[in-house]
Amino acid sequence: MSPEALDQITAVFGWMTVINMVLYAYAAFFVLFKRDWMMAMHAKMMGVPQAELPGRYFSYLANYKLLIIALNLTPWLALKIAV
Repeated sequence: MSPEALDQITAVFGWMTVINMVLYAYAAFFVLFKRDWMMAMHAKMMGVPQAELPGRYFSYLANYKLLIIALNLTPWLALKIAV
């Protein structure tokens, strides 16, 4: 594979990481600062009791963060080290 192709793939993984971290920060902002509004909205939309939602939010954010690290950040770092 040519060095230019590796540079492009590295750039793609870098931008994927940035975009997903921005989306993660956006979701975390709403969970931290707009919790009451979100819980009311999600309880109505999904029929989930409001008492159950904080645990689901935590699980969602934890899983999203792990996926960002595993599928975006780690390949980007590996490519940066290898190239």
